[in-house]
Order: sequence, then structure tokens, then C-alpha cells
Amino acid sequence: MKALKHFFLFILFAAHPALAQSNSIDSTFRVIESMFETGAYVNAEVEARRFAEGPNVSDSVRSIAEKWIAFSLVAQGKTSLARDHFDALLKLNPQFELDPILTSPKILAVFDEARAHLSDRVKPETDTVEVRPLRQSISVSFRTIIFPGWEQFHTNRPTAGYLFLGVGIVTLGTGITFEALRSSARSEYLSATVPSVIEAKYTTYNKYYKAEAYAFSAFAVVYIASEIDVFGNANSAASISFEPTNPANRGSSLSLHIKL
Repeated sequence: MKALKHFFLFILFAAHPALAQSNSIDSTFRVIESMFETGAYVNAEVEARRFAEGPNVSDSVRSIAEKWIAFSLVAQGKTSLARDHFDALLKLNPQFELDPILTSPKILAVFDEARAHLSDRVKPETDTVEVRPLRQSISVSFRTIIFPGWEQFHTNRPTAGYLFLGVGIVTLGTGITFEALRSSARSEYLSATVPSVIEAKYTTYNKYYKAEAYAFSAFAVVYIASEIDVFGNANSAASISFEPTNPANRGSSLSLHIKL
């Protein structure tokens, strides 16, 4: 009997941390809901973001946090951003539904738009086309894929080389710089406790986040433009032929031949 009692005590103590964590999560969401219902939409959004971006957050908990972020953004009139967070929620939980009676029609409209947008991105199955191996001979080196401008220097085109190299260094360096600043700002706003400080820190973090995305996107554009410039100056010509395969297969194959 004593052994059985000890067993039940062991089970109770083992379950205690999980119960405490569950109570903490429920308490946090009640606070967020209270902020939302009292019109403190910015505070509700920031608190939900902090919770969603915290460590060791399960998908089910993150989906609820994404819901409150989206709700708060709709209330602030930021419907486009709200749709992005509904997208994230539906990726985590495709079966998620909102109560049509208890939910605002404005929020429901944005949620339905996000669901439709997500459905449109699911591509239907298409017929498979057999593509024969590419036969090509292009006189470009590995420098093309290392960094913008290097291949241009190698092929005695210094003007284009300086242009792509300079812009590439600036955009990539800017992206790396903003990434470091964004990481530091994120730590600061996650560790803040005063609502006014939290909002200010989050604003700074959000600016660095956007600047980082723009910088890396600019570098990607420079990289692609450099690739196009290299291959465009290789004076290559391409021909495409559509040839039937073995009649037993009832199919066709598309072969691409690149001639220099």
C-alpha cells in the first residue's frame, strides 16, 4: 500500500511542471484577450508576438498566438499584415476555424481571404513531361556563382565587374549589418517588461527586420542581374525540339539544345 502511495506521489510531482506551464500559457492568453477586448490592440499584438517568438513554443500554442496577432492587426486597420499571420496560422493548423457568431465580420472577411489565398497556392497535379538531359557547352567558370562581378573581371569587362562587385558588397554588407542589429533589438524587446518600453523596442526591431529583408532582396537582384549579364554575353543560342518517344509510352519528350 505504501509503495502504491509513493507511486501516485511520483506521478503528481512529475506532472506538476507540465501543469504549471499550461497554467502560465492560459494566463498569458487571458491577458492578451483582455488587452484586445479593452482596445489595447498594439499591446495585445506585441505581447502575442513575444509569446509566438519565444523558445520551445509548440505549433498549437503558436497558432493561437498568430490568431491574436492577426486579430489585433485587423483592429488597427492593417488587414494585409493580418492576412499574413492568418496564412501562418493556417499553415500550422489547416483545419483551424473561427466562430462565425462570436467573431467580428471584419476579422472573418480577412480570415476567409487568407484561406482562399492559401488554397490558390496549392497547385493541382499536372501531367509529367519527360525532359532529356541538357547538352550544353557554355564558356563560363565557377566565378559566376561565387560573387557578382568576379566573372566579368575574368572576361576582361572591368566596368561591369566594378559595378556588380561594388553594389553586391554594399547590399550584402548592409543586409548582414541589419541582421546583427535586428537580432540585438529582438533580444531587447523580448526582455523588456514595461509596456511603453516594449512598444518602443518592438518598433526598432521591426524597422531593422524590414531593412534587413530589403537589403538581402537587393543583393538577390544584383546576383541575378550579374548571372543574366554573364550568360547574355556568352553569345549562346538555344533551340528547342519536341520529339516523340517510344510509341508504347504514349508520350513525348522535350529536349533543349544550347549552341554556341
